[in-house]
Order: sequence, then structure tokens, then C-alpha cells
Amino acid sequence: MSRRLFAATAAVISVLALGVSSPAFASTAPLPTAACTVGGVAIPDGEPAPEDIPAVISCFDTVEEAEQFIEDGAPGDYEKLYPNDASARTAAAATVTVGKIWTGTSRSGSVRVHWGAGSGCYGATFGFPSLGSGWDNNIRSAEGFNNCWSSQYDGTSYGGSVLTCAPYCSTLGSMAARTSSIVYRPAGTFG
Repeated sequence: MSRRLFAATAAVISVLALGVSSPAFASTAPLPTAACTVGGVAIPDGEPAPEDIPAVISCFDTVEEAEQFIEDGAPGDYEKLYPNDASARTAAAATVTVGKIWTGTSRSGSVRVHWGAGSGCYGATFGFPSLGSGWDNNIRSAEGFNNCWSSQYDGTSYGGSVLTCAPYCSTLGSMAARTSSIVYRPAGTFG
């Protein structure tokens, strides 16, 4: 299946699943075997978050393909996430991996790769206020990249209990299968 067709299908499924209010559905929904990328907007330290951030997800057959997509500048997805900046974008160096989450412990199971524009968490924070279908309450290990530590929250929009991975958690302990939102912050910053 082509990456674009798979991404479009995943986006439709994600939109439909967001309307479902049953927490049991979110934790039991089947996960794709592919590696998916999710774009995030960098928020400079001390700045408010933008009101409308689109969900930009693309899926691939392998983690290597997903990582190459980000390294290549997330073509197509970058333009959706940063529509006012697309013409000012310089090159593939404009995108970077900020973190990964897995459904299994010790980097096993399905994976989502979070990315953003810039150089990572050097003076910027990346937030993912919800995780989407099949991922909510289904994370068991996490890692931050490019100077990012990830804070796993058990509520959407960064509410409830929190566990910060500095930068890697092979297990989430009491937060296992409870993550509903994530913030990637500069190394040394706890949630």
C-alpha cells in the first residue's frame, strides 16, 4: 500500500476514533504494524501554544522509512503543519525527530516517531495533547531525541499524573499503559 494512501486511511481512522468517547475502545483498538510519524509544532520557551494545530500523520512499512521521511524534511507533511512557513523552508535540516513511543517495553511493539521543525528541544517544547486511536493508554516505553526529555501524562492535554523520561524509559512503571498526552521539553526540564 502506498505511503500516501496508508496515511490518508490512518488520518480518517484517527479523526473517526477521536469522536469515540469510550476509553476501552482506545486501549483495545488494533495498532498498525507500520511505523508512523506525527508532526509537532515547536513552542518557544514562554510562548503560548497555537490554537489550531492539525494532526499530521504518515505511516510506513519500517522504522527506517519513517526516519528517512523525517530526515528528508517530511515532504508534504511539513507543509500541512506549517502552511505559512512552507515557502520559507530551506532544506531537509528543517525537520528532526524529537521522540519515539512504543507499545511494548524496551523499544518493542508498534512505534510512533514524533518530529518537529528546528533542531529539537534547544529552547523549544513540543506538545502532543492527545495520542489518537490505539495509542491512548497503550504506551509502555518512550525516548526523547535531540536534547528532548519526554513527559508522559495520564490525561489528555497534559493533565493528571506525569512521568518524565530523561531521555529514555525502558518501562513506564506505574504509568505503563496510562499515557494520554506527551510533552517533549529541553533536557533537564521535568514535567
